[in-house]
Amino acid sequence: MNKRPVFFRWFFALVVIAVFAFSIHPLYQRDFYKTFESVVKDPESTAVKKLITNAKELQAKDSSIFPSMALLAAAQQDGVVLKDLIKPTKDISDNRDVISLVRKKASSSIRLGLDLNGGVEFMLELIPDKKQEKVVQKNLSDAEKQARLASQKEQFKNFRDLAIEILRSRMESQQIFESEISPAGDKFISLRVPVVSKDEKVQLLKLIEMSAKLRFCLVHENNERLVKQYLAAKASGKKFLPPVGYRVMSNEEFKPGEKSVTRYYFVKRKHVMTGKNISDAFPTKDSFGQLKIILRFNSTGAKRFGVVTTEYKGRALAIVLDGKLYSAPVIRSAITDGSAEISGSFSNEEAKNISDALVSGSLPVRIAVSAIFDTDPTLGADNVTNGIWAGIIALSVVMVFMLTYYLRAGVVAVIALGVNIVLVLGALAAFSATLTLPGIAGMILTIGMAVDANVLIFERIREELNKNKGLQNSIDTGYSKAFITILDANLTTLFTALILMYFGTGAIKGFAVTLSIGIATSMFTALFLTRLMFDSMSRWASFKKLTMCHLLSHTSINFLGKRKLAALISISLIACSFVIVATKGEKAIGIDFTGGTQITFDYSQRVAEDTIKKELNNAGYKNPKVTYKSSTLSQKDNSKLEILIRDEVEISSKKGGPKDSIGKILNAKFPELKLKGGSESSLGGLIGKTFRDQAALAIFLALIGIVIYISFRFEFAYAVASIIALVHDVIIATGIYIMLDKEISLPVIAALMTIIGYSLNDTIVVFDRIRENTNLLKGDTYKEIINKSINQTLSRTILTSVTTLLVLLVLYFFGGIAINDFVFVMLIGVIIGTYSSIFVASPIVAIWHKKIGARSKEA
Repeated sequence: MNKRPVFFRWFFALVVIAVFAFSIHPLYQRDFYKTFESVVKDPESTAVKKLITNAKELQAKDSSIFPSMALLAAAQQDGVVLKDLIKPTKDISDNRDVISLVRKKASSSIRLGLDLNGGVEFMLELIPDKKQEKVVQKNLSDAEKQARLASQKEQFKNFRDLAIEILRSRMESQQIFESEISPAGDKFISLRVPVVSKDEKVQLLKLIEMSAKLRFCLVHENNERLVKQYLAAKASGKKFLPPVGYRVMSNEEFKPGEKSVTRYYFVKRKHVMTGKNISDAFPTKDSFGQLKIILRFNSTGAKRFGVVTTEYKGRALAIVLDGKLYSAPVIRSAITDGSAEISGSFSNEEAKNISDALVSGSLPVRIAVSAIFDTDPTLGADNVTNGIWAGIIALSVVMVFMLTYYLRAGVVAVIALGVNIVLVLGALAAFSATLTLPGIAGMILTIGMAVDANVLIFERIREELNKNKGLQNSIDTGYSKAFITILDANLTTLFTALILMYFGTGAIKGFAVTLSIGIATSMFTALFLTRLMFDSMSRWASFKKLTMCHLLSHTSINFLGKRKLAALISISLIACSFVIVATKGEKAIGIDFTGGTQITFDYSQRVAEDTIKKELNNAGYKNPKVTYKSSTLSQKDNSKLEILIRDEVEISSKKGGPKDSIGKILNAKFPELKLKGGSESSLGGLIGKTFRDQAALAIFLALIGIVIYISFRFEFAYAVASIIALVHDVIIATGIYIMLDKEISLPVIAALMTIIGYSLNDTIVVFDRIRENTNLLKGDTYKEIINKSINQTLSRTILTSVTTLLVLLVLYFFGGIAINDFVFVMLIGVIIGTYSSIFVASPIVAIWHKKIGARSKEA
């Protein structure tokens, strides 16, 4: 009889499930109109009822319109001031503020991305320092002036690129990894963030505008005497000139129970040190309970700070941030431990923003916010609905398959999958992750792949039952043998995700967060929860058998005998992929990377985004991006239709430029749009050089991590084979995708990274069986061991691939056009990944050991 403890394990499992279930409340977005009714003074008033009725009529005419857009449009059309209808609320100035408030109250616990819930766009103007703007005019020829201007323009472009990466770091400090940041002309940056509440917008605005220029400046040796003279002159109305090279600065000193005191300092204009070498900064409280910011320098900064505090011991050192004096402590002794602190009067939010800004780095230029737009979701309501229903159908298909194939054990797997969904959603909410539509698809795919762990366990249990062992003995042995395989497969992928999370940035880091969550929850449900359920059933249930369907009987296919044919196929596919990529060139790269021309129009009546995209595609504007937005800085209706197209020679050569051409096309096809006015500007790619370098470094280090871990757990030959298989899969999947006249975009990159995880998992399962059989089958040749291992895991390989393909096919045909590219790449990847684990990775291991060549006569 099974004597493993059950009650404590159930208590632990239920507590974990309850905690994560509580985190996702509310799981669903509340009904927008009901939420609106909850914030108005009188939900039964005629004005409110009419407004909601008109909004629903607008939605009935165009199913792509979200309720928030419909309500705003209805209010604007009838001249309704929403502020007058709602209960008294702070910081509400116009209709858009009310819509943002309702969006926030209606939102679920999980932050939704720009595609699902819209957000805010900040148009940021980069203002260079006066020194950067000056061009010496005297004694310069025209050619020299042009050269100087060109040099300054290139320098400013570098400043702009650096500012983009600093802004990206600041967004990541707020746990926002899915922001969209791109150059907009020479002196502007477009920053789009998936936040909708006014509080979040204001907080981000403060963080964005902060230059974070930290300066350590000496205070005049005779400061007290100068301050007395300055105050006396000030009291008598006389002008007091500070010593040459100094300026007068002041700060407020405050202690609990005492009045604040204004202190004046004569601070040297030239600094002795900057905050360039800060490695960490965080807020804490002093002995009076007042907030202060602790600074940690890197080795270079610590050395410099030690020199400064040694040389100027006994002098006051002013700490100036963005031109504001925070404190001026006296240097009592040399500080060589690489730390400093900023004291002053901070709010919690201000202290955190300053800390985050200092860590991310100071902006090389001043930023002015020239415009703020509320952006509508980039996907129409139909696309979102299709994606969600496709996900539900896909999960249902997987669950039905598991129940049909594994019967009673399938019930255990389905319960585990249900719990897995709760844990994943709860973790996303707890870690403030942003969920996008490709993210939903990826999450569903991760859950579909989690079936693999259950399949591994059940197939191991089946093997033990086939040896005529008892049920409990078979369960114990099955879990024991499957545990190592599952652990190796998941830990390899988890280490990869952690490296991507630490060294990556932007979408790379966001992907790694979601992947890590999926791995952790899958291991908990597969190794802990399902075992707990089996132990409970064996203790209290009456059955003694565990019946399952059987896909394949014992196979004995000579897979390695086909290694030469497989090698020929792989080399041919890789060569074709390289030729296709070289032939396509930049045309294979999407707007996310290349940028393009951004065109905005004023419009009268909305037309669904997908409808506009389809018409522009037919007109030759390939894969445009279409979205609606409205300015929050303007009191009048300032709604815009924004279209982003690639810079193509044949397009730009059209008479009147793309703005006029697109305006004519859309007005002719959709007269209700009534496009007019507008502007046209160049918009850079979302992926800058620094982003690319960091992403490349993260992926390179992840591959090194894979080599180290697999070498440690298996041997170096297995690690090399795994990497070759991964590269093989990514190259071929990319080549096939581009061959079908498609473009590489950020969702496609996410799909390729998912392929790496899937392929690695598949390969590790086969390798684990080879390692096991190498110890068990001492009399067999290496070729026989590998063939036998592949055959033994073939049933599991096919089952996992089939369930994953079922999910992908449902998502592809019913998920809508928005996720088609992501899903299509995954479809290719699953097929190629399954092929490579059998016909690429395994033969490489055998060739490395030189076993096949030594026994070629046996082939």
